[in-house]
Amino acid sequence: MMEGQQRLVLQLALRREVPTMFSNPDFQTQQATSASTEHVKALALSMGDPAGIGPEVLLKALHRLGAPACSPSQAEQIDTEPKIAVRVFGDPEWLMQRANELGLGEVLQKASWIQWESACLVPRTLPQGVASAEGGACAVAAVLAAANAVIAGACRALVTAPLNKQAMHLAGFDYPGHTELLAELADRCPVRMMLEHQHLRTVLHSIHLSLRQALDALDRASLLETFSIADRALGRMLGRRPRLLLAALNPHAGEAGAFGREEIELLSPCISQAQAQGFSILGPYAADSVFAMAWDNPEVDAVIALYHDQGLIPIKLLGMDLGVNITLGLPFVRSSPDHGTAFDIVGRGLAREDSFLAAMRAAHRYSLA
Repeated sequence: MMEGQQRLVLQLALRREVPTMFSNPDFQTQQATSASTEHVKALALSMGDPAGIGPEVLLKALHRLGAPACSPSQAEQIDTEPKIAVRVFGDPEWLMQRANELGLGEVLQKASWIQWESACLVPRTLPQGVASAEGGACAVAAVLAAANAVIAGACRALVTAPLNKQAMHLAGFDYPGHTELLAELADRCPVRMMLEHQHLRTVLHSIHLSLRQALDALDRASLLETFSIADRALGRMLGRRPRLLLAALNPHAGEAGAFGREEIELLSPCISQAQAQGFSILGPYAADSVFAMAWDNPEVDAVIALYHDQGLIPIKLLGMDLGVNITLGLPFVRSSPDHGTAFDIVGRGLAREDSFLAAMRAAHRYSLA
């Protein structure tokens, strides 16, 4: 269990003043114009909950970027892309011990493009695969240190390994997840979660709410805010105005009111208002077909889903190993793998690093946009 003083320091870190430039909606535009100098800065990586698979996938991803291919069979497992400079925030000694256990230590110790940053101390007796206050505190400390490095301009984007929500709550941090914690750190800015796959992007109107709460929270103001966040953030990432589709709420998009009137009374008027404001958005389209419409479609950049599972099911059906979670609305780029701490496979060497590596690539690409 963390000592009271340590916990207080972390809680205060969440409530400190953020520099004015990071509350400026034009910041990312300013950042894009200086991409030629930003590329020398590292990505900030947080290690995640030490009782979960976060450290394993992080270490495997870094090893894959840095390991030399010694044979054709090994070459298939090695990334040949240029090294991405990174700063890893967590417990360096503990992480290197884990790397050695996984047979990755020799390569990672020699990697000059990796900087190991001390942000917490993992108890050496911490049980694996179990939620605990100690694990949650370490995960949050790593996230805060990494995020503050980005906010201070020392790093150019944030990539977070999974934390466990129960462990975070046990440590005294009552946030539903990374997204809400980072929004608080960034002066409580409104944010939305976007899931990206090679073939599809979905933006979630609501995130960690019960289905009943998500439906009750649907209103014109919040929907227009979602449209605006998606339009602005994706516009910066893509370099042009994004083309969006809105998923309907009811079966068959309400069937002209037979199965619900939300499409008629709320969603369609919101679409009309957004179009009048210049947004490129169409809908609402039946949720059982809109994702197929967007799949690999160069004329569609993202589907806006009205609640958590509506947007995540199609992405996860495409493969959890390749999905990336990107937070829209933050004054910096933040990505993470599209999976959790997977306590059930911790310590067995089974965790795949593909999604974390995809998250690193997304942060690298979009922070230079």
